[in-house]
Amino acid sequence: MPDDSLPLDPSPLEIVFAALREHGGLPSAGRMLAQLAQTLEKEDDGVHNLADLILQDLSLTQRLLRVANTIPYRAGAGREPVTTITRAIVLLGFNQVRAAAMSLVLADGLLGADGAARLHADLHHALLSGSLARELLAQHGAVEAEEAGIVAMFRNVGRLLVAAFAPSTFAEVMEHAADAETSEAAAARHILGKSFDEVTELVLREWSMPARTLAAVAPLPPRFNAPKNSAERIRAAAQFGDEVAAALRLGRADGDGAIKKLLARYGAGLQVNREQLDTLIASAHEHTREIEAACGMRTAAPPDPEVEEQTIDERATDTDDVLPAEAQLAPAVAAPSAERDAVGRPANARDVLLAGLTEATAALARDADLNSVIRTVLETMYSGLGYARTALVLRDPATGLYRERAALGEPAPHFAFPLHRAPNLFDAALTRATDLHIANVRAEKISARLPDWFKRDFASTASFLLLPLTVKSKPVGFFYADRFVADDAGLSSEELNLLRTLRSQVLMAMRR
Repeated sequence: MPDDSLPLDPSPLEIVFAALREHGGLPSAGRMLAQLAQTLEKEDDGVHNLADLILQDLSLTQRLLRVANTIPYRAGAGREPVTTITRAIVLLGFNQVRAAAMSLVLADGLLGADGAARLHADLHHALLSGSLARELLAQHGAVEAEEAGIVAMFRNVGRLLVAAFAPSTFAEVMEHAADAETSEAAAARHILGKSFDEVTELVLREWSMPARTLAAVAPLPPRFNAPKNSAERIRAAAQFGDEVAAALRLGRADGDGAIKKLLARYGAGLQVNREQLDTLIASAHEHTREIEAACGMRTAAPPDPEVEEQTIDERATDTDDVLPAEAQLAPAVAAPSAERDAVGRPANARDVLLAGLTEATAALARDADLNSVIRTVLETMYSGLGYARTALVLRDPATGLYRERAALGEPAPHFAFPLHRAPNLFDAALTRATDLHIANVRAEKISARLPDWFKRDFASTASFLLLPLTVKSKPVGFFYADRFVADDAGLSSEELNLLRTLRSQVLMAMRR
């Protein structure tokens, strides 16, 4: 008689999800992916929200700037390097930057897993699927194209996560598919109790993905009809891109046969023929290589028509067919260094500040609007000096209250105070137009001179910078930046002078 006190063995699927939850990087990657998926392009707010999300992750910021400065991406930007995320979004487009960010975040979450080098071929498949779907719908506009690319990439999530976090179970699924001569879906159901597509749906729901994304990731019914609207087109393009990427992993003879079948099923409905598909495949490979280079992955060469039996997986390990990342990228730009001092300032702070100043100056020269100049300056302060938060605060003429006009960092800083010319540091600095750096707000002499609203609303702040803005000798606002640690060293004279020059760019834009 069995002992009911003994724990039941967990199912293979439960083991997979337990591993996902225990892994340090992937749950946070899932949250970031959900946040990126939920951002919407709403005039300035959409751009700012997307930039804020990306800037919270230093590694993501660095690599997106790297992608933005590849030769194909720079074609729309001229010769001027892209040095801020806000500028990248403006130049490359909201949806293109969001899609690139999601590709990088997913790759990060997977490549951080132990032994994830084995995933390169599968991750290449996911990224290529996205690139193919994106190219297929390019004629329908950036919104549809990038959403299809995201959906196609997400279709692979279940398979990738099982391979990454339950490799023995994944191997068992592949072995059963081969031995039983059945599909991966049937083999996965036999071993896991769920197909990879069903695992994908479970994971995306756990990550709180939008309902629109969940609907688009769902497999199409066996009978395919021409899409009647945008949502159907995105779903079809995503599945087609995924299946074409799978066909390209086969040898030439099998791959050609698989692609003929795919075109017979999807060609008329998606309005694509073999010649057009070959062009899309070449372009998709190029786009995928750029993302792979930014991820630090080895980059798979495009299919070689002269090679019959060599698969893409094999070519990916052939060093003669791999271009180094440096060969695919434009010269490095002044992205903030990962090397930081005790308070979070990057080692190349001066270079980042100079790059931001160059961009702000160029924005003025091309008559960019005030918001663009403000965002450039805030992002330069935030990234270049490693502040926890930055904000531009302006006086509201109607109420006389100082309120934030724009801000970066979490939790977002909020201001709503009048200037009373009272004996506190804020009023004194604004009235006298004096730049102010407070190394430690908890020092007794400093704390006694801080306004009550600051002590209440900025309890986590340990040090801060205040740069007043004056017009005709009257205070109109200030730039604010803070840290959650004391900053005894403060700013060098060169850093302070660069910040003052950045402030001047905003004043010029305001006067204009």
